[in-house]
Amino acid sequence: MRIRMLRQLIRSRKQELVELAAAFIQIPSVNSSPEFQKRSAEIGIRISRYLTEKGFLATEHRSSENGLVTVVCDAPLNGVSGPRLLFCGHTDVVPAGDRSQWSFDPFLGEVRDGMLLGRGASDMKGGLASQIFVAGLLQEFAPTLNLKGNLGIIASPDEENGGMAVSSLLDQGLIKGDACLIGEPTHRNHPNVGEKAMAWMSVTIPGQPGHGSKHPISGVSAIQKGAYAVEALAKLWELQATPPEELRQLLYRTEWFLSQRLSNPLLSHLLYRPSYNPGTIQGGTNINVVADKCIIEVDSRIPFGMAPEFVLNVARNLATAVAPGTIIERIPPYNDPNWTLENRPIVQAVEQGIKRVLENEEHVFSVLLTGSSDASHFRRHGIDTVLYGPGLQHTIHGYDEQVSVESLVESAEIYAETAIKYLS
Repeated sequence: MRIRMLRQLIRSRKQELVELAAAFIQIPSVNSSPEFQKRSAEIGIRISRYLTEKGFLATEHRSSENGLVTVVCDAPLNGVSGPRLLFCGHTDVVPAGDRSQWSFDPFLGEVRDGMLLGRGASDMKGGLASQIFVAGLLQEFAPTLNLKGNLGIIASPDEENGGMAVSSLLDQGLIKGDACLIGEPTHRNHPNVGEKAMAWMSVTIPGQPGHGSKHPISGVSAIQKGAYAVEALAKLWELQATPPEELRQLLYRTEWFLSQRLSNPLLSHLLYRPSYNPGTIQGGTNINVVADKCIIEVDSRIPFGMAPEFVLNVARNLATAVAPGTIIERIPPYNDPNWTLENRPIVQAVEQGIKRVLENEEHVFSVLLTGSSDASHFRRHGIDTVLYGPGLQHTIHGYDEQVSVESLVESAEIYAETAIKYLS
């Protein structure tokens, strides 16, 4: 079977793909929620059954810490020795938030006007469904496609809070591969091949309790000290990295992408500076009691050429200067800025697949991501990793999340092209 015939088959069976993605959306695997563990297992079982029927061997790895299940499915293909390619996606989604702000049920999983609707449609149950659908076809038609090596599918249960399940399995040697393609939403012309480090931190500020009516004469408010710390930590943005020379071309292209494709040249600053977001703050026991403790959780992403520990040490100095006694601890996961260079076979296979499927004259090239993903865990183990997938960017983590059916099909074709190129 030629690749063009396989692509035609993908389009002729696209309803199967859409129904698979819709079924995933209809399972509210919200991280975190009271039923998260149950719903996570439910979608894992759905994936295992689908791929087992296609000839895959499915293994469920349950975490001893939180009971979450990571599903790893393996396709023998033709049983011929060769490289091992991984398709990876996460099954968890962020909360829907205020449902009155949605124009439809966030777990609807219905198609309207060519758009698949619901939480996770773009991030990233749509991309995961496209990968699983294509993986089934690749195993089904492996003999006529002359594929070598094997294909693994990984359904990660906890990417939205760091992907520790996949990280642990990699550390134990229970996930292995030569290359990995993660179906996270990207621009349709531009895969992501590198990302900043995630450096979340917990900032704990001590105070001295007392009667609220006597403050500021008596007592020391941890919340007031916390306000000083929040302002002081904003100076992290003033740090600037010197990236490695080997990233020069990728950085140049990413700057063009951010300026021209996303129409916001200011985003380029994120490539060289740590981001700073004081995401949550907790403190105090009652309105009339001087707060004895304040805890701030900060999200910072560390640029290429800068060490996370350096940023944490700067943060400690900034916070203790204005709020003595402050303790700053790093929140897992721990990683460094990471990337896969453009000359690696998986990157070239993805870029070529995009060019063949889109058949247009627009530039196709890889870029760096200003955020973070599960890719860092794979790269830490020497697995070349690329992010590429369907998604409507402005709806990700927002209200009325959705993805076009056409982009699901298009991504499936690109995944097929990529796998056949890499495994031939």
